[in-house]
Amino acid sequence: MQHNRNNYSQDPFYSKCREFRLKVTPQRLAIYENLAKSKKHPSAEQVYKIVKRRFPNISLDTINRTLATFARIGLINVVENFGLPRRYDADITGHHHAHCIKCGLIYDIYDDKLDRIKIPAEIRRRFKITGKRVVFSGLCEKCSKRE
Repeated sequence: MQHNRNNYSQDPFYSKCREFRLKVTPQRLAIYENLAKSKKHPSAEQVYKIVKRRFPNISLDTINRTLATFARIGLINVVENFGLPRRYDADITGHHHAHCIKCGLIYDIYDDKLDRIKIPAEIRRRFKITGKRVVFSGLCEKCSKRE
């Protein structure tokens, strides 16, 4: 993801930082860019290993706090927690996931039919629904072949 500072009002990173008065630092930008480029839904530690190459003094705690802040302001999502560690996703568009219970792969699913699943009346009575995400659990193609 290429960030253009001259047109930052259109960029989700810069616009969210401005909206929440979050200072744009090279470290925060590197963390976000790393996450935005990844399709693997990385953990904080995986982001840390890559960002540390560019910023050797950055700590894992800083990465964790930054990712938590990004999630709090709606810049990224915490992917369904299938155990530890937490995984993150910079794609905040509505989509669903398939999760491999063996290797941990998380695969994005974009399907309008899943978006239209009806929420049961019992749930609508008990919760104010603010979003929905379908998660399929099973074995990915590679792990299925190994079984």
